[in-house]
Amino acid sequence: MPRRQPQPTGRSQRKKTRPAVAAASPSRRKQLAALAAESDRQLEELIARRLALPLDKRMNFLRRRLPGGGSCL
Repeated sequence: MPRRQPQPTGRSQRKKTRPAVAAASPSRRKQLAALAAESDRQLEELIARRLALPLDKRMNFLRRRLPGGGSCL
């Protein structure tokens, strides 16, 4: 009796490998460096903007002022 051939499962029986990733080009590295610098600059601006706010505005998540002069969490 002849041996039966295995039925294909729909997937390739060949082992798949990832394509080689090329090193980043100098222009790509420049773009990434510029993007990182811009991100840092915007973060510093955000911090400065929030520090410029009055204390009760920038710390409003901690407590609420009551009309009688007290505060509560």
